[in-house]
Amino acid sequence: MLTKRREQLLRFIVDEYVRSAQPVASSAVVRRYGLPVSSATIRNEMARLEEDGYIVQPHTSAGRIPSDRGYRYYVEALMRPQEPPVAVQQTIRHQFHQAAGETAEWAQLAAAVLAARLSYVSVVTAPHAARPRLRRLQLVSVHDFVALLVLVLNETLVLQHTLMLDRQLSQDELNEVAARLNSLYAGRAVDEIRAMQIEHLSLEAQTVRAALDLMESEGAESFGEAYLEGLREMLREPEFAQGERMLALMELLGRPNLAKAIPLARAGHQEVTAIIGSEHPDDAMQQCSIVISRYGGPSSLRGTISVVGPTRMHYPKAVSMVRYISGIMEELLDAYFG
Repeated sequence: MLTKRREQLLRFIVDEYVRSAQPVASSAVVRRYGLPVSSATIRNEMARLEEDGYIVQPHTSAGRIPSDRGYRYYVEALMRPQEPPVAVQQTIRHQFHQAAGETAEWAQLAAAVLAARLSYVSVVTAPHAARPRLRRLQLVSVHDFVALLVLVLNETLVLQHTLMLDRQLSQDELNEVAARLNSLYAGRAVDEIRAMQIEHLSLEAQTVRAALDLMESEGAESFGEAYLEGLREMLREPEFAQGERMLALMELLGRPNLAKAIPLARAGHQEVTAIIGSEHPDDAMQQCSIVISRYGGPSSLRGTISVVGPTRMHYPKAVSMVRYISGIMEELLDAYFG
């Protein structure tokens, strides 16, 4: 633990560096915060903070900047909550109430709102069930010998698969098959459907096999589709002015690599987690911090909300916004599917 004076000084250094993006000198601390001590006293205290690894001196003649350890101490012990202003909360809630009742649209909107409010990258995954259940299925005639299987899982997730028919069937006949299968399997998970061991003939058996394959494939995914916003805005930060650093980050945040960049499994439910700089295993992400949380609702629907910014992130604002948007997503899931 730090002394009260060093805690106060570390808070000043973090806040000032976040604001200015410039190393913080002892004289600037005394002048800006009106401390009743001399610059020499502040320099001595800053030297102790540097010895203990909480701040670093990037250049010989420069002031100090927080280290990853300093940011970690700040987040865990010194950070003051900064809830979104009431007017901002009202605006955000209005935006969500204007959205359609589709979970993917909520996730996309959440990512856009976070990026706009924070000017960092935001990544929001749509609600996903680790154990998907069949809500209903439909068979739609596409051609004389082709039908489209439409599967609705866990309230809103829609999957499709094309079935080749061995004989021509009307839409009414397809509807009858779908109705029988819905009466048997609606509300059930894959293991429950298999345990029933019902023998089916022809199209019914073909439809059940395809439905189970789709459900198993969806259940194998740990998280729903991810929506990313705000990359252009974050790359304007001075930390990413170097071309190589910018390109490495853009490559890592590309959709195929997103799971590598954002450790979604570290998201805790109803709590906000910060991953700071060197705590991330990938070199390209060690100039960044991630603030992440998991949200959930009924029917085992779960998703994640995260923002990515420089380690010189405004942590109080980022943490509060992630927590607030996570709460809204849970309210929406509860209102629609509770």
